[in-house]
Amino acid sequence: MCLNIVKQDLLTFFVVLQFEPKNSMTKNSSLKVAILIPTLNRSDFLIRQLDYYAKLKSPHPIYIGDSSSPEHIRAARAAIDRLKDMLDITYKEFPNYNGAESAFRLLELVKEKYATFNGDDDFHVPDSLTKCAEFLEENPDYATATSYVVNFKLKASGAHGEIAALKEYPRPENHCPIASERILQHFTHYMVTNISVNRTDNLRRNWSYFNQTKDKAINEELLPASLALIDGKAKTLNRLGVIRQMHDKQYALAFSYDWITTEDWLPSFKIFFRIMSERLAEKDGISLEEAKKAMRQACWIYLKKDLEREYPQAFPGPEKSSSALWKKFRKIMVRIFPFLRTFYRRLWLPKVRKRIQMHYEVSRKDSKYYKDFQPVLDSLKPRS
Repeated sequence: MCLNIVKQDLLTFFVVLQFEPKNSMTKNSSLKVAILIPTLNRSDFLIRQLDYYAKLKSPHPIYIGDSSSPEHIRAARAAIDRLKDMLDITYKEFPNYNGAESAFRLLELVKEKYATFNGDDDFHVPDSLTKCAEFLEENPDYATATSYVVNFKLKASGAHGEIAALKEYPRPENHCPIASERILQHFTHYMVTNISVNRTDNLRRNWSYFNQTKDKAINEELLPASLALIDGKAKTLNRLGVIRQMHDKQYALAFSYDWITTEDWLPSFKIFFRIMSERLAEKDGISLEEAKKAMRQACWIYLKKDLEREYPQAFPGPEKSSSALWKKFRKIMVRIFPFLRTFYRRLWLPKVRKRIQMHYEVSRKDSKYYKDFQPVLDSLKPRS
C-alpha cells in the first residue's frame, strides 16, 4: 500500500474542515455531466428524481435506459413529456437488457466528456457534479471525483414519506501514484466509483466487458468500479454529492460467502482476474505475472474483510451484556442531558473517526451541507 495512506488517515479530518481544492475553478462552470439511469419497474422513484432535477434547473443531461414493463414505461414517458422543456432527457427502451448491458448501451449515446451513474432511487446534487467535472478537468491524473454521500430510509415503503434514519456511506480517497498500489488500497477500503464523476471514454472502455461474465456483482459493479482505479486516482470533494435511499425494493447483493459458492462465481472471477491483471500490467508497464501477484493480494484482502464483516450479520449471536448495558446507559444519559447528543455527534465522533459525520451534518439547518439536502427532503414529500 502506498505511503500516502497513513498520512491521509491522519490528516483527513483537518483537511476536509479547512480546505477546498485549490483547482476547483469557476472558469469551467459550463461543464456538463451525463447522468446515466438504468431502471427497471420503479417509475415512481424515477419520476421523483426527474422532478427533483427539474426543480433545481439542473444543466446536466439525463440518459435513461428503461427495461420496465409497459405500465411503468407509460408512466415514465408521461413524466418525460411533462418535463421535456425543463430537462435534457434521452430516453431509450431496453427490453430484456440486464443492468450491465443497459449501462453500456447508455454510454454509447453519451456526448458529454464526463458521466456518472445514478440509481433510479437516488439523487445527485447538480452543483457537486459540476465541481467534480471541474476538478477532473484540472487534474488529469485523477480518474474519478466524487463528493460526500449519505443514505436515508423512509418510515414507510415507497418513494415518498418521512425519513426514519440517516446513515453514512463512506467515500474514501485514493491518491496512490501507481495503479497496483491504488488497487490494493481500493480493495482494502472499497468504494463504488460508478456513482462518481468519470471521464466518459474511460467508462465506455470499463463497461465494454459487460457480456463476458455471468456474475451480476462482477458485471454491474466490481469490474467497472475497480478498473476506474487502474485508470487514475480518486478524489472526494468537501461537499454533499449523492443522497441514496435504502428501501425494500433495492436490488440487494448476496453475502460474500453465498456469492463465492455459486456456480457462476469461479468462471466469472477468473475472467475478472484476467481483465484486471492485463489492464494493471498495461497501466504500470509491468509483467503480467507481477500484475497477477498484485491482484491476488488485493482480492484476498477484499474477501477477507467482507467475510469477517458479514459473518455476524449472517449469524447474529446474543448481544454481550457489557455492550447492552453501555447502550442502555447512553440512552439514559442522552434523555437526561440532551446536549450530550450534540456534543457526541458534532465534536466527539469527528475527532475519533477523523471524518465528518455526514448523516448528522445534513440534518442540521446551520450546516453548510443542509442547503443541498433540503431539495431532497422536499422531493420526499407526498405528491399532491
